[in-house]
Formats: sequence, C-alpha cells, structure tokens
Amino acid sequence: MTLMQAFKVWWSYSWRASLLVIPLGIIMTAWSLAGLISTVAGMVQSGQSLANLNVDQLTRLASGGVGLWILSLVLTAVIQVYAMRWTLNSRWSDFRLKAVPPDADAEDSARARLGN
Repeated sequence: MTLMQAFKVWWSYSWRASLLVIPLGIIMTAWSLAGLISTVAGMVQSGQSLANLNVDQLTRLASGGVGLWILSLVLTAVIQVYAMRWTLNSRWSDFRLKAVPPDADAEDSARARLGN
C-alpha cells in the first residue's frame, strides 16, 4: 500500500467516523445540560443556594455524569467499529482493500524455520 492509498483510507475512515460521532456529541451534550439545568432549577425553586450543596446532591450529579460518560464511550466505540467496516467496504478508483486471513501454510513454514 502506498502512502497516498493509506492516506485515502485514513481520510475515508476519519470523515465517516466524524459524520457519525458529531451527532452523538450533540445529543450527549444536550442530554447532560438538560439534566444539570433541571437539577439546578429544582434547587433554586426549593430556595436552596448552590453554595449549600450537600453530599447526596453532589453524588447524584456526579453519578449522572459518570453514567453518561460511560454510555458515551461505549457508543463511540460502536460508532468507530461501524465507521471502519463502512470504510473497508468502500471502493476507491485506483485500489480496493481486501481483508485476508492469515495463511496457515506460511505460519507452519515460519515455525519450521524457527525450530518450534
């Protein structure tokens, strides 16, 4: 594979992953802001100051953020796998990628040369 072909594959993967991850980022940001705003609004309506947060309220805010962060990581990994599969199935004008399983005969001959 030449450097230009490798760049084409990388660019193809990058824009496909970005195309799929950007909407996820927008949704996750809106979701986290909605949760934060609703929590703060509930505290203000009850007359409690933001400076007087107790441990339970801080824990609830942090656990929601951690859960959202883990969900975001899992969804990003799934999206990247999908983007790579999409990239590997695409065609370019001057070459085509092909996944080739390891050759068992080549492995046997390499082992024989090493004496294993």
